[in-house]
Amino acid sequence: MEQRDFDKALEAWGRIFNGKRVEDSIIFNNELGQGVVDGFRFNDQMEILRFDFYLKQKIASTGKQLNTMDEYIPIFFGEPSEKKTIDIENENNEKEEFAFFTEGAFTTNTKDTVGWELFPHRKTRFVSIRLKKEYYKFLASKSEYYQQLFLEDAPYYIFEEFDPVMHGMFWRMYSDEVKNIYEQELVHASALHLVATFFSKVNERENILESNKYPFNTKAVFKARNYLKSQVSQPVQIDDLARECGLSASRLRALFKQVFGVTIHQFHQDVRLDLAKTYLQEGERTMSMIAMDLGFSSASHFSANFKKKYGVTPREFKDDLRK
Repeated sequence: MEQRDFDKALEAWGRIFNGKRVEDSIIFNNELGQGVVDGFRFNDQMEILRFDFYLKQKIASTGKQLNTMDEYIPIFFGEPSEKKTIDIENENNEKEEFAFFTEGAFTTNTKDTVGWELFPHRKTRFVSIRLKKEYYKFLASKSEYYQQLFLEDAPYYIFEEFDPVMHGMFWRMYSDEVKNIYEQELVHASALHLVATFFSKVNERENILESNKYPFNTKAVFKARNYLKSQVSQPVQIDDLARECGLSASRLRALFKQVFGVTIHQFHQDVRLDLAKTYLQEGERTMSMIAMDLGFSSASHFSANFKKKYGVTPREFKDDLRK
């Protein structure tokens, strides 16, 4: 009897973690660390691997350890971490390393050349939702943008930030409320929601037809992204950011939009405005202080940008919190 891809996947991760298979899970508690990989197989169209572990030492593996699973295309959903990396071979057969999970989802058609490094001394959680190729392509075909990715064999890499709903659905898979006799059904419902939201968010992009068909150079754009998230007190000059990342300004602009679906300026603006909401909720800073701390030229400039993004002024947002 031919072995299912689901079993191949569990056994491959069992070898990586040196774990023991117990029903549809891999459990390990050894010199590598302690954790579990729970498998859920709902039907021929969708399978899930849910990872939850703490490592004592770094684990590195090659894509060849996982490339025997050819019938499914994974979409990875992960929590934020700078201590997990992924290596991908570019078109010149050179390895490029970059942060593998930030708080979001990604999919790629280059899994055969993917190498993983998982780092120790922190709790790590991520989910692999594996879609049958035909089902993946069916979902992609609903989007006039996304389906173009399948017209040729050029490599693509698509990343989407978690929105609040995706964030909630991701953590729901790990909550105690799903760990009951209906766990299979609850995990399935969350997975369907995550997948549908991912495809929907990709479909909203303006320029995906060519934007994700490019030789990989993603380490630089993830470095730029992390830098933008850390520099919130003032606007960032693109030329300075490009020098920091080792790319030309035009190349960085193009790649950043390709991977994340927004411009560098818009991303940085959103980071600062999201932080502004947190400051307003904390209630310890005045409007002028928030504007100054986040690099806006004035309180009125801050207020105008806040209203443009959220539909209310900072003061109206704060007043709503008091109700």
